[in-house]
Amino acid sequence: MLNCAGSNKTGKLSFVSEDEEITLGKSLVGEASKQFNVIRNQEITDFINNIAREIGVQSDWSALPYQVYIVNSPDLNHFSLPGGSIFIFRGLIEISETASEVALIIAHEMAHISARDGIDQLSEKYSYAFAAQSVMGENPEIPAQIIADLYYEGTILDYGEDKEYLADKRGLKYAWKANYDPTGLTDILERIGQAESVSPESVELLYTTHPSASDRLRRAKMEIDQIPQKASLRKDLDEFHNIKELLARLPQ
Repeated sequence: MLNCAGSNKTGKLSFVSEDEEITLGKSLVGEASKQFNVIRNQEITDFINNIAREIGVQSDWSALPYQVYIVNSPDLNHFSLPGGSIFIFRGLIEISETASEVALIIAHEMAHISARDGIDQLSEKYSYAFAAQSVMGENPEIPAQIIADLYYEGTILDYGEDKEYLADKRGLKYAWKANYDPTGLTDILERIGQAESVSPESVELLYTTHPSASDRLRRAKMEIDQIPQKASLRKDLDEFHNIKELLARLPQ
């Protein structure tokens, strides 16, 4: 484990160690679970987290125990927190037609976590005081404020377009290595774009932290053209449709 500064296969250096990030992540996910209505259905969460485990071992932070939470909201949104927590909104699963679409969203968020994008944002916001843990120690309300400010400019999810496109690129690699068809990303981006034209409010949260679906789609298609084909790629899983039916029966 690391004591002072941390780095990973992406080549980035952080003044917050991986152990510190995981500890902070536990505080943040606790606050997020209070502020978001998280679905507690074991069958649904187990299925989604099985996909996450398959992809996680192929990520650039493969030892991290990733955990996916499903937010009971119709918004087409997804985000991640430092330390391995991923939040996917119910609406995004409901518009997905294959398991690979959900897998690629998970892979995108794992790319952010592996690159330590969130912890970089926090280190920048709170400067060296945060890196030295003094801010967290002196003000235990900081985790609650971080979650409350998720969708404001300059806060934890405000990565910038370059990091979002890079997360798509790396996520494609992770999913491909886990034998999920990378075209799941273009499929879900097309569905988001279609939903946007019918119900713009469904993507309002997503677009506060991500580029437009059309821009991501264009770049994703170019990246996928460079990825080798292999016979083991999975487009869908039978159980995914059972999970969608189960999700449809849950109240919002």
